[in-house]
Amino acid sequence: MWILIIGVAILALEIAVGSFYLLWYGLGLIVSGAIGWAIGSEDWVTQGVIGLAIGLVLMIAFRRRLAEKMLGKKIKDEFLLEEGEGVIKEGGLVEFRGTTWQYDKDKKESFEINERVIVRPSKTNRVFVKKIV
Repeated sequence: MWILIIGVAILALEIAVGSFYLLWYGLGLIVSGAIGWAIGSEDWVTQGVIGLAIGLVLMIAFRRRLAEKMLGKKIKDEFLLEEGEGVIKEGGLVEFRGTTWQYDKDKKESFEINERVIVRPSKTNRVFVKKIV
């Protein structure tokens, strides 16, 4: 029963966040919690693990399609292969296309918080930024 309640709480949190990630885990926990409740199982650890596994499978299978349908545009998985404009944030981060990234820069450049910069493609989990000329 607790897994079912946690799943509903995660779905409510998804409404506030809107990331499409919590949705799948919430649905997985609701499914496993409802089945566990229906058969009278008290093993919440197993229900939780099964629910998270269901959520992972659902996320991999449906996230992109749902996001494209709701946002009305094609989602590119390779969004770091194109150069674009970002905004410098605190802590050595840059916000680029809705996500914050750690960045590398030329040693001679410095940036102010909220300064707009060019974000260059990267194949790692860091991006390269340079001043807008």
